[in-house]
Amino acid sequence: MLEMRMGKAVEILSHKDRITEVLLEIDHPVKKAVNYDFITGSVSVGDWLYLNTTAGTLSLGTGGYHFVMANDSRRQNHMTPVGHGMKLRYTPVQVKVPFVEQELIEAREAFQQALDLKGRLVCFGELHSMIPPLCAYFRYYYPDKLRIGYIMTDHAALPLSFSRNITALIEKSLLDTTITIGNAFGGKHECVNIYTGLQTAIQVENCDIVLVSMGPGITGTNTTYGFSGLDLGFYIDLVFRMGGVCCFVPRISFADKRERHHGISHHTLTILRDIIQSPIPLILPVLQKSNTQIMLRQIQRNRISDRYGICFYNGEGIRKAMKHFRLSVTSMGRSTEEDPAFFLGIGAAARKSLSIISHFDRV
Repeated sequence: MLEMRMGKAVEILSHKDRITEVLLEIDHPVKKAVNYDFITGSVSVGDWLYLNTTAGTLSLGTGGYHFVMANDSRRQNHMTPVGHGMKLRYTPVQVKVPFVEQELIEAREAFQQALDLKGRLVCFGELHSMIPPLCAYFRYYYPDKLRIGYIMTDHAALPLSFSRNITALIEKSLLDTTITIGNAFGGKHECVNIYTGLQTAIQVENCDIVLVSMGPGITGTNTTYGFSGLDLGFYIDLVFRMGGVCCFVPRISFADKRERHHGISHHTLTILRDIIQSPIPLILPVLQKSNTQIMLRQIQRNRISDRYGICFYNGEGIRKAMKHFRLSVTSMGRSTEEDPAFFLGIGAAARKSLSIISHFDRV
């Protein structure tokens, strides 16, 4: 059962992209809440709010905020006119959305045809924090403007607007379009599944590069297969089978104190070893010798080199791209200086990807 309490809004901390951040008067250590205006309506100072305080009490990843379930000062909200589909179905907060497959009449024929990715690049990131550096790299180094789209899966945060990263990327013109699939919602286009999400990215939005990742907040259970990034492996096989160029960004860290995430994360190793069936390249960053040896031992121990072509690329260009666009991104709370291997892994994958799709390697 969820934990629910009431709190009083005493200050509006921010209001952006249909989200209001509120300071609360509440008998709880966590004093802030997120209100999704498009679900529960607007919030004003003095309103009494029904709050889901579960994550805050458990000190989970979202534990810095409570979430507004209802506003006692707004006894009635009126339904918006657009959309005839539902996400978060059969829950008290089911959301009405306009499914692109249903609403975009001029593109209906695209959803009747088999998916053909036509050699487009599709990059897969296990963590949401991989998306901003990828966007920065592609924008900074490619000689012509690429059209970049992001597909957010429903394996972590479900509202796209919860991601400050995506808001910043759109504001900086580093990302052209967003698509939310499954029960994720809030993208420019709402899609039922990954298949139609990819069709939308290629045939409706004409993206040159498609980025696929969950929203903020990966779930892990310290078991081999119990993590929410596992489905990326199935998506990679789909993209490969349908004619796309696949780039899988490995999760690498030598700053993470947890043994299972030291070097190449066990999440990445599991996907490579047990899920992906397609012969995609495994792209690794050039690191100092001792760290490279750790990664190579992990690859050998998991028999990954038997199935994938392994290549090393210099990922240092990621720093220049992020600095140019003034992107201050952290992963698991660590910056580029605190966890360089993580970001160099993204840079290496992005560099190799550009060399594939443009037939040059200039950075």
